[in-house]
Amino acid sequence: MSAWSLLAIPACLALVVALLWGVAWFEQRVLSPRSIIRYTARARHVGPDTVEMFVARQSDGLLERLDVQ
Repeated sequence: MSAWSLLAIPACLALVVALLWGVAWFEQRVLSPRSIIRYTARARHVGPDTVEMFVARQSDGLLERLDVQ
């Protein structure tokens, strides 16, 4: 085995770990229901009725999940 092969193994492992960490962060910070509700509530291009309907629908789903747990 060459030196590059020995260095490639930990490098690939570090790349996979970084990728998994990045995806987990993205799901928690950007794609979570809480962050989607927050983004929708702050949006200026959406009417208040639409925001209220969306927040109510998303909140019901979150509350149902809390009841199950």
